[in-house]
Amino acid sequence: MEIELKYLFDDEASKDAIFNDKYISKVKDDGSETVTPMRAVYLDTQEGALRKKEMAFRVRHEYSKFVATLKWGGSAEEGLHVRGELNVPVDEGFLETPTLEVFKGSEIYDEIADIAGSGKLIPVMEMNYVRREIRLDTGLSIDVLSVDEGEIKTANGTLPILELEIELYTGNKDDMIALGRKLEEKYHLKRGNRSKYQRGLELLGFI
Repeated sequence: MEIELKYLFDDEASKDAIFNDKYISKVKDDGSETVTPMRAVYLDTQEGALRKKEMAFRVRHEYSKFVATLKWGGSAEEGLHVRGELNVPVDEGFLETPTLEVFKGSEIYDEIADIAGSGKLIPVMEMNYVRREIRLDTGLSIDVLSVDEGEIKTANGTLPILELEIELYTGNKDDMIALGRKLEEKYHLKRGNRSKYQRGLELLGFI
């Protein structure tokens, strides 16, 4: 299960100010800050079988490794995203012949195998961005705060990415939400109810 807050920036300068915020500096884990280039490819059948069931399948190069991720269900309201998530490490050549069998053995595999059938998986969109992140420990929750900056690439053009995410790692969800709302008010952030993938689908005309 993935639980995270998503925000968009009104003022681009805020993205740096947040990392220098006095409270964030107080609760951050020293040495946890990283800056990582990421490339994600989203896949589906030609007919969009997964999309039609509100599922997303991606392969992302992150932190010097490749990870296949399936996301499904859940909700997005007032910037709070809650959804099912399954991650499986894959090798560098996985994108040459991608398959949902990488999730075999999971509780959702039979469902996704039935949805996709024998349809070949093809790229739907690609995302390239840089993620700057730190780990926070408030005493009530441990969270990862990140800023993603880059672009979404589709057959219909591109869209910019500039967003803040606060993901609950462990602990109290309400504490994580309270942290997000404080930053929202202080830095005039906008609550984001669409994922990067949904924004790409909208550009492609599927939403």
